[in-house]
Amino acid sequence: MSALRQFWREGRIVLPIRFYHAVSSILTLCAACMVSSAAIWAMVNIVGVSLSLPILLGICSLLTIFLGGVALAWETRYYLRPAEEVARAAGKLAAGNLHVQIPPYDWRIGTREGCLLMDSFNCMARELCSLDEMRKDFTRNVSHEFKTPISSIVGFTEILKDGGLSEEERQEYITLVHEEALRLSRLSENLLRLSRLDAQAVVTRQESFAADEQIRKCLILLTERFANKEQTLDIDLPVLEMKGDPDLTWQIWLNLMDNALKYSGEGKTLHVSGSVLGDAICVSIRDEGIGISSEKQEHIFERFYQCEESHKELGNGLGLPIVKRIVELLHGTIECRSQEGQGTEMLVTLPRRIV
Repeated sequence: MSALRQFWREGRIVLPIRFYHAVSSILTLCAACMVSSAAIWAMVNIVGVSLSLPILLGICSLLTIFLGGVALAWETRYYLRPAEEVARAAGKLAAGNLHVQIPPYDWRIGTREGCLLMDSFNCMARELCSLDEMRKDFTRNVSHEFKTPISSIVGFTEILKDGGLSEEERQEYITLVHEEALRLSRLSENLLRLSRLDAQAVVTRQESFAADEQIRKCLILLTERFANKEQTLDIDLPVLEMKGDPDLTWQIWLNLMDNALKYSGEGKTLHVSGSVLGDAICVSIRDEGIGISSEKQEHIFERFYQCEESHKELGNGLGLPIVKRIVELLHGTIECRSQEGQGTEMLVTLPRRIV
């Protein structure tokens, strides 16, 4: 019935290949039998050929087999068309054309498996094209991120090498070189960490630990770094017992709170709260910064993406992608809630036991 409705609606009918083959074979053989029977009748009654019944039946059978075979061979090409289209497109794909797509079929009768085969190939080709674009973007971004600090280091060291600087200027340039070297070190470390996370499929380490204690230790570590901003903390954390990989969850809290403190202004408050929801824990990290527009929120988990050009010197756009990948490995979720001028809240939900 669904096939008939589709024929009425779209002017084409798509059948399962077994049903299509069975019906087409029966109709083809029936047609071959009718043609051979008509040929034998014409031989006897019109031409006047006089042969015994067994010979006539033999001729009729051979003629039926021949006509049926020719007709079936001709008809088979209809349900082999999808495979032929895929083979041609696969050849183009193998030759390097990642933008190849099989056009929509325009025949009246087709097979469901054939349509599925073509749609699956088109989907695979689009994914390969997308991955290739991501690879190119990643290469360009990495090259750019490395080029900027390296150029700065080369320039400052050449100035230092030439001499003729006052002690104050020399110390200033040495400090700048040190900061750019640290920036390169952080970038290399994040790239290595992201590469390892991409290669990791499951979490094998299973240890019991308290996520709330982890978060407090991260805050102690970070508040020393941002003490000059005179930011305050609002912490509301119950006991959050978990079993899993503490190193991975440590990276989540460290990156999220580092971002919150980094992009908040002086005198602002960082709000950290948590709760237990059945077999999961939920942690909210909310700042009072400039917020993120809805358009930019769609891209914050993309690699090397940074919301503000003016903040590029503060990071390299890999922190949130690392967090996103870790959350996926831990079978959790992460949600960004933000409005421009009203701060940003990152909401992380993780199962208490990572399977």
